[in-house]
Amino acid sequence: MRIPALIAALTAWSTLALPVSAESAGSIADTDVTAAQLKKGATSYRKRCARCHGVNMVNAGPGIFDLRTFPKDDKPRFVDAVMNGKNAMPSWGDVLDEEDVDTLWIYVTK
Repeated sequence: MRIPALIAALTAWSTLALPVSAESAGSIADTDVTAAQLKKGATSYRKRCARCHGVNMVNAGPGIFDLRTFPKDDKPRFVDAVMNGKNAMPSWGDVLDEEDVDTLWIYVTK
């Protein structure tokens, strides 16, 4: 499985900064993404998102947005959907803070 191997690698390298390209990071291109942020995003994704969006973002069924195709340059759209909900997706605005959404964005756009 991809996630356990990623988590193990991130744990080992948690103090290293990982450079992120503008192409893969969207609006976070000017900042360094740490392994700890990516790990937190992966953990949050598994806890809150994987039920619907699937393990490793491989959808669990039809009618669910495929996060692998989310535009990597449209963080505002992502934040809006996560915080306010969209269609069948519930709002997470009362559960997640800005940092949580940022780490989810990092994970989804990695």
